[in-house]
Amino acid sequence: MSPPALQASAETSGTASPDNWLLKLFGGGRTTSGQVVTPDSALRVMAVYAATRILAESMASLPVNVYEAKGGSRKKVTQHSLSALLHDTPNPSNTSFEFVEMGQAHLALRGNCYSYVEGNAKGEVTALYPLHPDKVVTRYDKSAHRFTYDIDGEANVPASNVLHIRGFSLDGLVGLSPISLARETLGLAMAAEQVGMEAFSEGFVPPIVLEVQEKANKEQRQTYRKEWVDLTKNRRGGPPVISGGMKLHTLRMSMADLQFIESRKFSITEISRLFRVPPHMLADLERATHSNIEQQSLEFLKYTLAPWIKRWEQRMNLTLLSGVERERGLYIKFNVDALLRGDIKSRFEAYKIGLEGRILNANECREMEDRDAYDAGNAFWAPLNMAPIEVPRAGTGKEKT
Repeated sequence: MSPPALQASAETSGTASPDNWLLKLFGGGRTTSGQVVTPDSALRVMAVYAATRILAESMASLPVNVYEAKGGSRKKVTQHSLSALLHDTPNPSNTSFEFVEMGQAHLALRGNCYSYVEGNAKGEVTALYPLHPDKVVTRYDKSAHRFTYDIDGEANVPASNVLHIRGFSLDGLVGLSPISLARETLGLAMAAEQVGMEAFSEGFVPPIVLEVQEKANKEQRQTYRKEWVDLTKNRRGGPPVISGGMKLHTLRMSMADLQFIESRKFSITEISRLFRVPPHMLADLERATHSNIEQQSLEFLKYTLAPWIKRWEQRMNLTLLSGVERERGLYIKFNVDALLRGDIKSRFEAYKIGLEGRILNANECREMEDRDAYDAGNAFWAPLNMAPIEVPRAGTGKEKT
């Protein structure tokens, strides 16, 4: 099978203006608010776009490498076909950052991430090509207990050729689409934006009725209507003036009556809850303080990114590494140090603790600072006043002779 085409747009995948049954197939549908919500249309809600980018770019910022665990220690493996693919470029068209960013965006919007795994005769992975989730159908053969995939019209592609990372799932077959589950919430957010746009396009003038004292026939009503349109068409010269005992009656509630601002804030909170992204990362600083932002950022890494990292790592290990390689101790891992990197004072204080506790050596600290190693830097040092507990301290009268 030849490598599939890379990313497909909404227009080419048939989701630009589909029927309702097709919308449901792709995780979308019409909501009670009248809005059509799909993964693509949901991105027009700025909070959804921001949350998706935060998740995708945060995951893509983490370096991913192949390691080998041996004898209670581990080392980075560079002489492996996956090392350059995962760290630098998985295929001729994508960098590693772009590949993970695209995959995580698919997970955030559609609940599934698919990539075609290309290999050679030696069983080595030579390329990873991202697939649009709308073009992939997952199948499970109960009799054979195996997964197969239909990719863009080609049926029964074996699971060994597809890297399938699932989001939260109830059947173990495909991940659930967050956009589909939160369709009504997102529809409300889109409806609120539409109300705001209509208000601006109409110059903040709500629909009105003109009341006149005398009984007007059809021609007179048309004349009044035309005069009012002419008066309000260009208001640079000031507000329109009406005469003859005419009265205005508005037919729509004001933005304050609709609690427009509160509704927009509520939508941001709901979207933050949907993607498990702290509100301050979506520029909602209403409840943010200097003391809790740092804690929320750590919780973002622990409760939001950590589960996604685990999903990526375990599926990569299972699909991209053979059983023999896994038994040998090879595994794929994302490095979260890039997100935990603090200011220079905090980093150097942490290095000092690591060095004194013999957790780190000098070259390991220098590597984290992108500095070259030196010859004696691999040795572990400890303070002179420290010794194993079986060695008596000097001056106690119990020194060994």
